[in-house]
Amino acid sequence: MNPAFRTLTQRILENIEDQLVNNEEAHDGELWDLMVDELGLDADQADAAVALRPLYRGRLYLAGQSPLYQSDSTPFDPLAGKPKADETLSFDQILAVYRTLLLGRPGQRLKLGPHWAAGLNALGDLYCTQLDPHDESALFEVFHFDPEAFVNGHWQCETVEQTRSAVATPVFIR
Repeated sequence: MNPAFRTLTQRILENIEDQLVNNEEAHDGELWDLMVDELGLDADQADAAVALRPLYRGRLYLAGQSPLYQSDSTPFDPLAGKPKADETLSFDQILAVYRTLLLGRPGQRLKLGPHWAAGLNALGDLYCTQLDPHDESALFEVFHFDPEAFVNGHWQCETVEQTRSAVATPVFIR
C-alpha cells in the first residue's frame, strides 16, 4: 500500500476505491477535487489516488487485492471466477494468485504441474510441496516458494505457458 494511504480509515479507502472503479465521467482534476473536498484527503493522498486511476479502467480486482492496497496486484475475471493470467506475472503476483485460488478450499492443494502443488496451512500461509504422480494424496515435506526459482514469469524447468496453465485451468487435489 502506498504510504500516503496508511493513515486513512477503511471506510475512506473503500470510498476512494469506489471512486476509482465507478467514477468514469469526471476528469482527473474533478476526481482530485472530490477526493480532497468530500473524502478529506490531503494533496499528496489525492495525487496518489488519481495516479492509480488508469489501473482500474476496464479491470476488476478482488477485495483487498487492488492497486490501492497492493503495488503488485492481479486483475480478476468474474466470468471465469479466477484471476486473469494473460500477462506475465511476477513472483509476488503468482503467489497472490495461488493464495486467492486456494482461499475457501480448506484441505485442498493446487496442482502446479506433474510434480508440485501449492497449499495453505492452518495459519493461512502458502506452501509448496512435491507430488507423487502415482499417488496425489501422498504427503511430503513442505517448502516456502523460492523467488530465485521464478524467472521471467515462470518457474524453472517450466515454460511461461506451463506456469500460467496452473492458474488459467486450476486443478485442485486433496
